[in-house]
Amino acid sequence: AKLIPPGASATFSVVGVLLQPMLWGVRSPSMYVAAVELVVSDAGGPDRVADRVDVRFGVRKVEWGSKLGFRLNGESLKLRGGCLHHDNGPLGAAAIDRAEERRVEILKRNGYNAIRTAHNPASPALLDACDRLGMLVVNEAFDSWSKGKLADDYHLYFDAWWHRDLADMVLRDRNHPSVVIWSFCNEAGCEGWRERGGPRFQEVAHRLDGSRPTLANMFTFDDLLSHTVDVQGFSHQSRQKLDACHARLPDKPIYMSECCSCNTFRDEDEGCETLRDNPHTACTQKSFNARCAESNTATNASDGAAYAVGTMVWTLFDYYGEPPVGGFEVSSSYGQYDLCGFPKAAASWYRTQWLLGVPDGPDKPFATKGSHEVHLVESWESPDAFPSTKGAKTRAIHAYSSAPSVELLVNGVSQGTRAVTRMVDGPGSYAEWEAVPWEAGELSAVAKDGGGAPVAKASRHTNGKPAALQLSVDAPSPHTGTGAALLLDGQDAALLRASIVDGAGRVAHLASSNVTFRVVSGPGRIQGTHNGDVHSHLPNDSPTYPAYHGLVRAVVRVTSAAGRPAAERALLAKIDVRGPLAAAARAAADTTATPIVVEASSPGFAPARVTIPTSTDLAADGVMAVAAAGAGKSVRI
Repeated sequence: AKLIPPGASATFSVVGVLLQPMLWGVRSPSMYVAAVELVVSDAGGPDRVADRVDVRFGVRKVEWGSKLGFRLNGESLKLRGGCLHHDNGPLGAAAIDRAEERRVEILKRNGYNAIRTAHNPASPALLDACDRLGMLVVNEAFDSWSKGKLADDYHLYFDAWWHRDLADMVLRDRNHPSVVIWSFCNEAGCEGWRERGGPRFQEVAHRLDGSRPTLANMFTFDDLLSHTVDVQGFSHQSRQKLDACHARLPDKPIYMSECCSCNTFRDEDEGCETLRDNPHTACTQKSFNARCAESNTATNASDGAAYAVGTMVWTLFDYYGEPPVGGFEVSSSYGQYDLCGFPKAAASWYRTQWLLGVPDGPDKPFATKGSHEVHLVESWESPDAFPSTKGAKTRAIHAYSSAPSVELLVNGVSQGTRAVTRMVDGPGSYAEWEAVPWEAGELSAVAKDGGGAPVAKASRHTNGKPAALQLSVDAPSPHTGTGAALLLDGQDAALLRASIVDGAGRVAHLASSNVTFRVVSGPGRIQGTHNGDVHSHLPNDSPTYPAYHGLVRAVVRVTSAAGRPAAERALLAKIDVRGPLAAAARAAADTTATPIVVEASSPGFAPARVTIPTSTDLAADGVMAVAAAGAGKSVRI
């Protein structure tokens, strides 16, 4: 303790020792809390705690090498992950705790163990979730430096603000064990003559935090910036480029900090296949993109190189801006997940390669114990359902699997068996049947082990007519491991899924009916809606949205702060002067956790309702408590 006389100030430090600490890791992210209290001694009265700050931290050892790559707590670990833009689909740029936590949970499901925050400092909620779930973070400060990509970009403020902004990021985030490296910038925005700024960034990062190395996401190497940063980052380069850098700079750790822009649209069976990295084509982009993803100019450029630290895919989720070409699209299509967080087929490809295809070890977020899966990329609708194949009698079908072979069957009749090769062992990380005779019914893929025994099965069925509307909760939900209730803290949000299904209860692949959401009762409001379609120009706050391949997302946000202390409710009311939190503060005496009832309706179908439980118990139902409980466990979507 330090005694500070009235009217004085003081700066001091305390050294503590943790004996045999539990280490923070990908599968066991152990956390500690350092508490600092300001105790006021009143004359004639008892001491009282006037303020308290709790700082969470973890204990781990991180090593970056040019031969062994990345090591965490003495164990070699391949960084497998991707780049994450700051926006969050229907929520826009708002960083809602549960939405941030859910993104990290979804990425764990695919076997990802790392995130690059491209190209902004991460929200505190995202880093808190990464701490608790064991996700490693490349924390990136800027995109461009003094050169902007847009007229009103950060370059207008760069000279005046870069030092403070970088210092604030390092000071704010240096206690997060998930953050393992600082990234200064991105691509051409910091190369060429701009590289002269590199040493200044290096000095700030090392002075304020000497425990982490630095990185720049670059096209080039063996220049000023390359020799300034501690780890050589590469953006969209080939294996040959990495090999050349490794030969020229044998003592430099190498990280493929961005790769693999293999565009796809969710559940699109027909259109253009993305064959190469970032093709910038205007057509509808097929779900199947494994030929691009597996290549030595994409994922396998670094994943197959023993000396490389790891790979960061561009991107994990679709995001607003940067459509394939300027035109009618309003978002990118690079993601493994669409704007709503619904998985594309590409997510299953990475799951087979980076989770199920990798031996259980310290770099996997959870053990899979040798299990296998198979995923059918395309639907089993008639060729006549698609303009480009109308009149055809066959369909092209692809399957992703972690098993060495896959057999395809149509209504029980074999269409042949195809071998599947792990990406790191060579091309052919998918099974392909170019002309499967179409007939209505069941399409099945059976994955087989090396001895020919079945180990997994997936099926697609020809849809009947759309027959019903279903409404479910993706988060919070015990089914997905995301908790059991919304916390009434003024900002928590639930992720709902509306599905248009046929008579058998299967999502209708081609359904596009409008779906309208409304809160029937309880402390909630419709915050946003979307369907994942990159062509959609509807506003995100519209209560009505059309289905895209049978699915629509709605985000329901709480309008009560009953789970917060009275003082915090009063402060929130001053911020949200004309909003629901001000009204909630006026009814501050009510701390009842009333459930939220939401209804979805669509022309021609009976309305569907769902009840979302709420809670005022932060310890049990707070988002970060839920995240901590999910560490090291498998994830469901």
